[in-house]
Amino acid sequence: MNWRRRRVLASVAGVCAVSGCLGSASDSDRPLPETPDGTWSQSGYDARNTWAADVTVPARGTPAWSGGSGLIAPLVADGTVYTVDDVLTALDARTGERQWQTDLGIEESPNSATQPAVADGYLVLASDGRLRSFDTADGSERWERTITGSPAQPITVAPDQQRGFTFFRRPEDGEPHAELVAFGLDTGETEWTSPLRAPGAPPAVFDDRLYVAGWDGPETQVLRCLRLDDGKLVWEREIGDRKTPPIGAETGVLVGDGTDIAIYNHTDGERLTSIGVSLGQIRALAIDDGTAFVLAESGLSAVSVPDGSEQWALSEEESSDYAQADGLAVGREAVVAPVFPDSDISPSIAAFDRTDATPQWYYTIDDGWSPTIVSPPVIADGAVFAMSNAKNGVTALGDLPPRTEETE
Repeated sequence: MNWRRRRVLASVAGVCAVSGCLGSASDSDRPLPETPDGTWSQSGYDARNTWAADVTVPARGTPAWSGGSGLIAPLVADGTVYTVDDVLTALDARTGERQWQTDLGIEESPNSATQPAVADGYLVLASDGRLRSFDTADGSERWERTITGSPAQPITVAPDQQRGFTFFRRPEDGEPHAELVAFGLDTGETEWTSPLRAPGAPPAVFDDRLYVAGWDGPETQVLRCLRLDDGKLVWEREIGDRKTPPIGAETGVLVGDGTDIAIYNHTDGERLTSIGVSLGQIRALAIDDGTAFVLAESGLSAVSVPDGSEQWALSEEESSDYAQADGLAVGREAVVAPVFPDSDISPSIAAFDRTDATPQWYYTIDDGWSPTIVSPPVIADGAVFAMSNAKNGVTALGDLPPRTEETE
């Protein structure tokens, strides 16, 4: 399916006729119809990095409210949205009202902290020289541990919520040395560490294994399998051109490798197969129920795993910059992706039917100079949470009529 400019504009017009919407970043400050249910508690949704949540994407992507601050991708859990910059902010997921805010005592910079994780009523955050845990009820600090170095990559929490994992950069003699730190979530105490020259993505957990991608030399990228309990190396494989975090799936470990989806055996790291993607370099990868959803530089597609048959594809031949952020979100019925559908249209958060890619809605970032989507979307039941440079913090999208309809 080719998605040329006329088709994009026709699709947008059709969606507007049905739902009354091209969302705009200036239409906000309303509550969502209901409190969003479901949890997006860490980067990649879960410890496997599947980017697929068992939630319903709203039928419309109309802006409801904006709040919080920063450029770090938000989290949502138990009806609360969390944003991070030099402060940690908790917002009511339905109304956007601030519940509490904690000063982190760090520089206001995207590099001073990384995306946190929520586990068992606490939020765990890595910042320069520190690893900290906060109570999600009121933002009070539970514990703090000193960690030498600066944080790199989001925090991953194991499914049993007993152990967390995060990278810290520790330059030595000019080399970009880093260590993966495994710590207990109850105390923050370090349980084990594992070196990696330069981490390239948050790790993935599958059963009793941890999968880590990064660099092992100036020109060598590797995928490593470590034991979850002590960090011992199980196997290591050199990979060509890693584009995505590893994903732990039943069929194996999936990695976007250039224009291929590479699948590695859990047991010994043997490369089982490669699935070619026709839409250019892979920017983001998600998997759910045997289907891989691929956001590439010039299109969005769905392929069966592991046989590689293409289920559908949307491409934009007139633009080489289709993908807008390195991440997407998959719900029960829809895929939500940051896209740039045409050179004459501003970047958008868009929802597509996951079975046949029918466009559902677009939220267009059209405020400010050079609008940009700055992080992957996060979804919960009945809501999508997006971040752009047009607004400071997060914008909640939901099934609401445009404000012009409400006032008629």
